[in-house]
Amino acid sequence: MARLYRAQRLTYAGKTLRFVRPFSDFAFQTYSDIWDDTRQAGFATPKQYVVQTAARVIGRCILMASDPGDLVLDPACGSGTTAYVAEQWGRRWITVDTSRVALALARARIMGARYPSYLLADSTEGKNKEAEVSGAEPVNTASFRDIRHGFVYERVPHITLRDIAHNAEIDVIWEKFHAILEPLREQLNAEVGQTWREWEIPREADDGWAEEAQALHRQWTKTTS
Repeated sequence: MARLYRAQRLTYAGKTLRFVRPFSDFAFQTYSDIWDDTRQAGFATPKQYVVQTAARVIGRCILMASDPGDLVLDPACGSGTTAYVAEQWGRRWITVDTSRVALALARARIMGARYPSYLLADSTEGKNKEAEVSGAEPVNTASFRDIRHGFVYERVPHITLRDIAHNAEIDVIWEKFHAILEPLREQLNAEVGQTWREWEIPREADDGWAEEAQALHRQWTKTTS
């Protein structure tokens, strides 16, 4: 608890203690069964075909139900959204339609699109990149560039409450800055006639404060930011 306090991760609402968790601690969240982001994407995407489905909806389904290199079948091609998304995420695909208009539209869409480039996990470049992002030694095995082994994926930090509580470096950092901030706090309290603790000092100085108090507050804000 002391380390959480020193890391400025504790706050309160009324008499309830709360934990401060910035979005940067883990910039992803688990998908639920409510796909509110796909609905918004559907309205924002201009349609090329009367029954065209938003690419984000199809993409979510393909990512949940298949792996790179799998075969995706769409027996009702339409504007080719399934084929377009499958190509985008490294899936093979077959799409079928009885309408020449739909097939021509899908062909033009797929052939004229730009797709992202990924590093294959089963490649020399991919293995080197995987070692770089994971902090491990490169794997010196034969590479066959098999897409079924997937891609090299981006990593994001995942900071948990336990990580902060067990991080002994926080004590060292806190002691270093406490030696600087504590005299500032005492001087600021003396100037404005308060008994503020660290978390009670306002973020902005009062216009009615003397210049000395405002200078102390600026120094406090600069040191704590």
